Amino acid sequence: MPTNNIEKSDINERLKSSHSSMTTFDCQQEPLNYQMELNSHQVHLFFCKQGTPIFKFSQHYERPLPEGSYFTIYDQGRNLPVTLHAQTCKMVYVSMPPEDIHKILIDDRKSMVQLGFEGFGVREYSVKDINFSTDVLLDNLIDPSIEPNALKSVYYRGKILELLSFTFDVEESHLYEACPFLKEKDNVQRIKNARNILIDQLDNAPSLSELAKEIGMNEYNLKIGFKNVYGLPPFKYLQEYRLNYSKKLLGEGQWQVAEIADQIGYKSSSHFIEAFRKKFGNTPKKFMLEKR
Repeated sequence: MPTNNIEKSDINERLKSSHSSMTTFDCQQEPLNYQMELNSHQVHLFFCKQGTPIFKFSQHYERPLPEGSYFTIYDQGRNLPVTLHAQTCKMVYVSMPPEDIHKILIDDRKSMVQLGFEGFGVREYSVKDINFSTDVLLDNLIDPSIEPNALKSVYYRGKILELLSFTFDVEESHLYEACPFLKEKDNVQRIKNARNILIDQLDNAPSLSELAKEIGMNEYNLKIGFKNVYGLPPFKYLQEYRLNYSKKLLGEGQWQVAEIADQIGYKSSSHFIEAFRKKFGNTPKKFMLEKR
């Protein structure tokens, strides 16, 4: 049998309780080779952002999960051992008892039935496309730097509810009322490309005009579209990302404060220290010492 070879930083158990769990996979450096057992009393949802993981249920049966799809697994009759294989993989895994999902959706049962969802029976194996709003939420869940300082279980329970609401909602028109420009899939992809460029170039991020030119969009549509997708204007989002990411680097204890300031794009350590203190109520040095 294969063994789990995932580095601790690549797989994160965000939530684990008697009723629900959430685990994120961000396996880019090493191939994914991960064993788990799917409990028969839970509905298991695997959302694939990147890569094509193979779900191997036995020596003779396996199923791929295409990028941009989610896999619903529920088998009331038995626990399912499964091994996940992929060369690279970004994925979010959520599990909940079916009765909990039904309770959550009960107020919307009429509309759910109209949309073709009547609940989970004895067995469910289905692969469906991830919609736009779910896709954006997955970006935030996989990102290890975007996480609250406290009340993490409350935060991730809320995110599970968001995932359920987006996953079972086939009508997405309400998402575009504030920004009809985002109805075009190409524009949504450009906004996501802009976000990726900012994250990839933390130490030397392009200006708004440079960013707009690089993704092929004017500055106004970039600002409006970015805020509608990610909740903040581009460079406010970048500032938040930098500071949250700095906490991860400080916690690892491998770099000095000045080195981290440089890595995340601050021109001076003093500016970084002040921004960190304003956001988190502590200096980077004190935060780093508390983590040791």
